[in-house]
Amino acid sequence: MDFTALILEALPPRLVKRAEQYFDGQDPAHDWSHNLRVMALCERIGREEGADMTVLRLAALLHDIGRAEERRTKECHAEISARQCVPLLVEEGYDQPLIAAVQKAILAHRWRKQNPPATLEEKILFDADKLDSIGAIGIGRAFAYSGAIGQVLQSDNPEQHTPQREFEQKLVKLKDRLFTRTAKEIAEQRHAFMLQFFERWERELRGVS
Repeated sequence: MDFTALILEALPPRLVKRAEQYFDGQDPAHDWSHNLRVMALCERIGREEGADMTVLRLAALLHDIGRAEERRTKECHAEISARQCVPLLVEEGYDQPLIAAVQKAILAHRWRKQNPPATLEEKILFDADKLDSIGAIGIGRAFAYSGAIGQVLQSDNPEQHTPQREFEQKLVKLKDRLFTRTAKEIAEQRHAFMLQFFERWERELRGVS
């Protein structure tokens, strides 16, 4: 089942096109492809968990539209996205209670913010965003982002951040932070793959494999 196609079919086409424009020039770890993957995971998990799919689909579509402004201003992109989504949703005719629910879900998805998800839709968006940071995709994103900001692939300096340290300090912890049953099931295989990859990575760094 193509969950990307399903969610795109369910959303207003004009809104999708408007949202995609916010990702022009974004780095490869946080680009429109990342957004589509999170959307697909939300569609899959939301169907399994019985979510309000209107709220969830809109929040997934718009959760990262503030990243370009974050690069310029350093303000939290979740707060920017929650603010920027309002005129887009008003233009599509959505009412204020629904818009408020979408905003809350967007605000709760951020890893570093002390704003834990409360509703099912908030938890699913949080889970989907974190799932895209682990597994094969998560490894690819870690290396892509490292290259985009000019980091080295490896270093003996403990102060030097690398993709492996991103795994050790953050990615390895993500599966235990998820909320929904469906997301936890998906995370098990993705987590196991990361462990295997970085075990081999460490061996190859030492010339063992």
